[in-house]
Amino acid sequence: MENIAYRRLQTTESDAYRSVRLESLQAYPNSFGSSYEEQKQRAKLAFEYYIEQGHPENFIVGAFDQGQLIGICGFYRLSDPRSQPRGELIQMYVKPSYQGKQIGFHLLKTTIAEAFAIRGLEQIELQVMLNLKPANKLYERMGFRECGWRKRFYQIDGGYFDQRLLLLRLNNQ
Repeated sequence: MENIAYRRLQTTESDAYRSVRLESLQAYPNSFGSSYEEQKQRAKLAFEYYIEQGHPENFIVGAFDQGQLIGICGFYRLSDPRSQPRGELIQMYVKPSYQGKQIGFHLLKTTIAEAFAIRGLEQIELQVMLNLKPANKLYERMGFRECGWRKRFYQIDGGYFDQRLLLLRLNNQ
């Protein structure tokens, strides 16, 4: 879609983030590591603090249609000094009515560019459920490569879900 804007969320947009994040957990309970029920009880979600602080290395990129937040993608730089070259892509979500319109692609592309602009960052990692075929295809299209997987990682409603571990290196090295 042509009129979609992609940018980091600003310090005043934590409420919009919270609403979309909780929507993602409620709409797709088997896609995320957190549950709607647990997260909605929190006074603030972890990334609300980062957004409000304008944290330079832990951020959410949003997709906006006429000022309305319609998608999110987060990045978290690992804090241990030995892990500083690495960070994690998290919370990728596009509202259902906007899916299939390349918004996820552009949201991911913007988030990756913002992350690799951080000094010293060399690698972005992510975790995705194996059964989420469109998400897996998108990550592969963006250059992420499988580096492992976890069999029967989550048990939800009596069913098991496998998780893939993917990574993207700076300049695809």
